Amino acid sequence: MDIDAVAPPLFHFQSYTVVIVLGLFLVSVLLLLQHHHHRHSHQAKANSATCSCNPILGNLVAFLRNGHRFLDWTTDLLTAAPASTMEVHGPLGGLGYRGIATANPDVVDHILRSNFPNYVKGARIRAAYADLLGDGLFLANGRLWTLQRKLASYSFSSRLLRRFSGRVLRDHIHRRLMPFLSAAADSSEAVDLQDVLRRFTFDNICSVAFGVDDEGSSALLDDHRHGPFFSAFDHAVDVSFGRILRPTLLWRAMKLLNVGSERSLRRAIAVVDDYVAAILELKQRRRGSRGKNIEEDPDLLSRFTSAMEEEEASELGAVFVSPEAKRRFLRDTVVTFVLAGKDTTSSALTWFFWFLAANPRCERPVYEEVHHLLDRDACDPDVDGENDQVYEKLKGMHYLHAAITETMRLYPPVPIASRVAADDDVLPDGTVVRAGSFADYSAYAMGRSSRLWGDDCRAFRPERWLDGHGRFVATEAARYPVFHAGPRACLGKEMSYLQMKVVAAAVVRNFTVEVLPAASMDTPPEHEMAVTLKMKDGLRVRLKSRACAA
Repeated sequence: MDIDAVAPPLFHFQSYTVVIVLGLFLVSVLLLLQHHHHRHSHQAKANSATCSCNPILGNLVAFLRNGHRFLDWTTDLLTAAPASTMEVHGPLGGLGYRGIATANPDVVDHILRSNFPNYVKGARIRAAYADLLGDGLFLANGRLWTLQRKLASYSFSSRLLRRFSGRVLRDHIHRRLMPFLSAAADSSEAVDLQDVLRRFTFDNICSVAFGVDDEGSSALLDDHRHGPFFSAFDHAVDVSFGRILRPTLLWRAMKLLNVGSERSLRRAIAVVDDYVAAILELKQRRRGSRGKNIEEDPDLLSRFTSAMEEEEASELGAVFVSPEAKRRFLRDTVVTFVLAGKDTTSSALTWFFWFLAANPRCERPVYEEVHHLLDRDACDPDVDGENDQVYEKLKGMHYLHAAITETMRLYPPVPIASRVAADDDVLPDGTVVRAGSFADYSAYAMGRSSRLWGDDCRAFRPERWLDGHGRFVATEAARYPVFHAGPRACLGKEMSYLQMKVVAAAVVRNFTVEVLPAASMDTPPEHEMAVTLKMKDGLRVRLKSRACAA
């Protein structure tokens, strides 16, 4: 599942900015108050009637009051806006940043599809994440993005990759996930299911994307070996995210002086680089011993490597001429796919299991569907996805598919995504977007919109995705932009659904999951405001093995 926008500019209101802005405010308030009031009052009323926009401080004061509930606050604002679109103003008339946020499907479709060339990844986000992600797919624009996208698209659509990922899933579930959960159930000890799922999905993405599957190498089963990488990677993501919240000059100065969070970021990235270098070295050794047979190397990294090694006018290889540049690009590819697969799928699964615990009426049909379709091997379900029959069984789990989709409607792994306008534009609802302004769309707010989902929009109801025959019916991508839309739509959507359904089926088939404390729709868990929508403090559960029955 793609992390298509790693940090929306809506997050730019933050403490470091506050210090600078308040100083500017004391100097300029008397001179600018009247001018800015006349300039912006009409537009604010038209597009964000409920958004408190100070003529000098913009939306800063409102953010300081509501930053602790940022997603729900912006959801309230977009719900109240007449066209589900609002303008966002930085201090001093948008000095440094200004733009729009939307929960309007027509606007989302305009940004992501119909006027796609005008909305690009912004320089501020790319600069903040460049040290971690480099020239990887998520930060690339223009021709470099086109080349990577084309190659990745071909790889994800490959039947060979689908079979390979199915084998990896089967192996990891039987050899890693089930033994770990069974031991937890036997001991009756509580475990953090979110952490378990994050480690499991990391194991999986390393094997599928990079062809690395050493029995002695498991983030789930071998914390001592992989713990430093997990900590370093998470810290690098957090600090890179934090750069978005600070004035660019400030974090660049800290980087130059090698102090504070920039010093710890440098150390964390060094750990990540060493870890990835080991993966690349292992892959190169294996590749050298077996040759360049694509049947033996169906993983994504092998395909990128082959493209880089082609001598016959490979445009991607020509972009990175030196061996060092090629290695760096492959490193960026590795880290990008780790970021894509490490937390997004595990985030969705974590919320899924919480929703089942909070809604027992939904947990029962999930179990019955899995039990019925995978009844040949009751305690060790055949979920390898390697043959068409098993794949059709997974596709036939309509209620499970609906429950996972409903989970992501309410808690999308990437709650807000962002673009920057290259040129002036007018959105379908009439909102004017100036060149250089950001354009954010909130999947989180859209999932809570009664205009889109009815009065029960905040209820967990998988049935809303089923027709009269119990078959899953999808909706248009712009209404449900969890996997984005248009040319940058998530390439790993099918693989993500496959992984989530396989894991969910295996866990539900073998265990009951008791959330601690008891889950209730009236008191949902708090979430972390980070790159992905993780549960704050994890998901503590106690597992109980189901009775094995043929």
